[in-house]
Amino acid sequence: MTKTIVAVGGGAYGQIKTYPDGRQVQKNKDTIEIDKKMIKLTGKEHPKIVFIGAAHGDDESRFLVIKNYFNNDFGCDVENLNLIDDTKRPSADKIKEIIFNADIVYVGGGNVTYLMNILKKTGVDELLRQAYNKGIIMAGNSAGGCVWFEYYGNDEDDDFDGTFDTFKPKKALGLVRGYFEPHWNEKDEEGINKESVSKNAVQRMLAREEILGYGVDEGAAIMVQTDGDKQIMTEIISKPGAKVYQLVFPKQQHINPGKSRE
Repeated sequence: MTKTIVAVGGGAYGQIKTYPDGRQVQKNKDTIEIDKKMIKLTGKEHPKIVFIGAAHGDDESRFLVIKNYFNNDFGCDVENLNLIDDTKRPSADKIKEIIFNADIVYVGGGNVTYLMNILKKTGVDELLRQAYNKGIIMAGNSAGGCVWFEYYGNDEDDDFDGTFDTFKPKKALGLVRGYFEPHWNEKDEEGINKESVSKNAVQRMLAREEILGYGVDEGAAIMVQTDGDKQIMTEIISKPGAKVYQLVFPKQQHINPGKSRE
């Protein structure tokens, strides 16, 4: 049985952005080719997607964007799994039923540490591991990509003060070896501060900690397919020019699509 993870580096879903002066602009659908491939893997005409939006506070408006996108463009049945609000969170048995009946579990962006804390608090972290081992596709965008790897960065947390010394890896679910850094093409080349870590900062940290890392552009994704001891990592591109990089200090190396490791 093949187990699959699709970790997206970032991108919009065609939502409408309204500016203070009343102008409305429709964003690009940056991940459409990634999502097309992901959905095809289910082998179903109308697959069921369970969306977890805890990383951004279970924002209902975000869920509606996701629901409209996957429903209108791909014909998917999309269900929202609220985990934060006690009055909206289903029972533990119902959460298990919802996750195990999904074809794809899709995790939205936001704060990774907050997301991890909610997953642990509700026991959903273990359910996701079990669902992954059952062959249910695990996917996510930005923070929702970070969560499947061993490590992500602590730059959104209180223990980071904007210096190289305090920029450290934190543990995620660990379904894929290594460190995941989204929005790679949006990062500065050098420097570090409280608002933004640069490419150089990420690479320095990975070298110090001796961790394998991946930098993933917006509009790109890593698809990780595991069958027994064999693991194949494939770059999927949706936005022209986007790439996935293996991070080796002080350089970045474009990964080879279909590269396997054992």
